[in-house]
Amino acid sequence: MGLDFKHIKGDTFEAVNFAMTSGVPAVAIDLTGAVIKMQLRKQACDLVKVLSLTSVANAGITITNPTLGLFKINKQIINIDPFNYVYDIEIVFGSGVVKTYISGFFNVTPDITR
Repeated sequence: MGLDFKHIKGDTFEAVNFAMTSGVPAVAIDLTGAVIKMQLRKQACDLVKVLSLTSVANAGITITNPTLGLFKINKQIINIDPFNYVYDIEIVFGSGVVKTYISGFFNVTPDITR
């Protein structure tokens, strides 16, 4: 799923909630025992992570209801250089299966008032 974000450098990024489902009718994807990671890079092939969030110890991501497939990117100040970054959100399930369901662009624009 492609999902793009736009953010002003140094501003508070408001929490974004996700509900992971699959199939028709939609059935929740169980996140029990999962670790969720999100990274921003200038290009997908770059070795340098500009921003890295994870659900481990609620370091930027929180699994809010694992059995219902609910998680969120936490409210936080994001103060990285302006650029149109690429990102994805990877889920490592307790079984060891790794899936990337969400990706897109994370555009950080310069702030004017400093």
